[in-house]
Amino acid sequence: MICITGTPGVGKTTLAGILRERGLEVISLGELIRQKGFVLGRDPIRGYLEADIEAACSHLQEMEGLDVVEGHLSHLCRSCSMVIVLRLHPEVLRGRLEGRGYPEGKVLENLEAEALDVCTVEAFEIHGERVHEVDTTGRSPHEVADIITDIMNGSRVCPPGGVDFSGWLLG
Repeated sequence: MICITGTPGVGKTTLAGILRERGLEVISLGELIRQKGFVLGRDPIRGYLEADIEAACSHLQEMEGLDVVEGHLSHLCRSCSMVIVLRLHPEVLRGRLEGRGYPEGKVLENLEAEALDVCTVEAFEIHGERVHEVDTTGRSPHEVADIITDIMNGSRVCPPGGVDFSGWLLG
């Protein structure tokens, strides 16, 4: 099971649709959590659903024929054979999140997470060398899907650390 993760707005769901069109069995971790009720509660300050990641990941392991799991928490599943972290320049990400109508506080929280490599760091702490990092900035969804396909086939390697948006925080 390959897990595709990244900050909200980097293109995970769009990419998942393309991979599905290419014949892969893809599931959204967020949809699974909501549909199966893998919810522990709600964050009292931010209002986010708190997911029962262990239960969701355990359920995923039982699913047959599953190729790809996408979602911004998917890298927390220890059973991922490979993790691909999608990255996007924070200024481009800002436009996408604002376009979705995210409140300013949520936009800033996600921009900071992207600039600080939060998903990449978390993924690497759990999965080590099985993590790949792809900068989607300036690339079409199909170009990103081609890169992901190459990574999945072993013909391309995109180790973590090659994408750095930390300078955005200082600018």
